[in-house]
Amino acid sequence: MTSPNRFYVLCAVAVALLAGCQTPGANVQEQEQQGADAACVVTQAGFQRIYDQHCTATAGGSQLLPKYCTSPAAAQNFCRMVQNAPNRIRITQADGRIRYDANLGMAVGTAGGKCARLIIDPAADGSVISASPVSSGGPGACR
Repeated sequence: MTSPNRFYVLCAVAVALLAGCQTPGANVQEQEQQGADAACVVTQAGFQRIYDQHCTATAGGSQLLPKYCTSPAAAQNFCRMVQNAPNRIRITQADGRIRYDANLGMAVGTAGGKCARLIIDPAADGSVISASPVSSGGPGACR
């Protein structure tokens, strides 16, 4: 085999290997082991609960930045950020609800915390039960 032909064969092998590395197989296996992600649905009632607990200074809980407290759509965007974070931790709780903890790498709470917690009830069509910043429990340093 001549040198140019070897080059083309090696390039073809490299491309095939790279294509194999980019297939979603590992991600699919991980989701099958953990179960598929629950839908992320912020209803008006769910948004009101999040707003009352994490968007008003009088609630006493950890407070989300105001940009996540303007509407159900804003809360749903926050939900998707947590759910899609590459470092998220997904736990199925004893009651069947799914909890996500993630370090978003930017301040999401008024105290400057970078971690967030999300609880979804898959039995209720993926309704968001809670979405909040947390100061610990997420991957990496939350502050």
